[in-house]
Amino acid sequence: MLITSSRKPSANTRTMCKYLASFFNCEYVARGKMGLMDIVTLCEDDMLMVIGDYHGSPGSIMFYDGEGAELLSIHLSVFYPDGYKYVPLKALEPSINGDGELFELLSHYFDIPEGECYYDSKCLIASDDYLEFIYRDNMLFRLNIKNYRKMGISE
Repeated sequence: MLITSSRKPSANTRTMCKYLASFFNCEYVARGKMGLMDIVTLCEDDMLMVIGDYHGSPGSIMFYDGEGAELLSIHLSVFYPDGYKYVPLKALEPSINGDGELFELLSHYFDIPEGECYYDSKCLIASDDYLEFIYRDNMLFRLNIKNYRKMGISE
């Protein structure tokens, strides 16, 4: 998977892109003036995640297949727990767990195993209402889902 931002991201959105890339052990590419198809060519037939900006904060996540077709669009708001502080994440393999339609879609799109959260792990808990990113039994941040739209399933 490759992660990038919208064309003119805020500092908060760029930080979120880097954090997500660290969480999923994948590459983050600063988009700059590159168009979507330029970024898609860098994916090498892999999944592309684009983090959109809304009033200076991350406001959406769009998933594209390796050919540039939009698969899923999620509109969201970000919640950071009290005492939030960016911490470097170890290169542990993340897992995903949860329930609902969005969990099923993300399980399909992410190339990560389904599993339980345990100490010294990275885990994404997904539901139709939120995505919680857990690292070593602590919530890093939560993406509160406002709405989502699925386009299709890429096999």
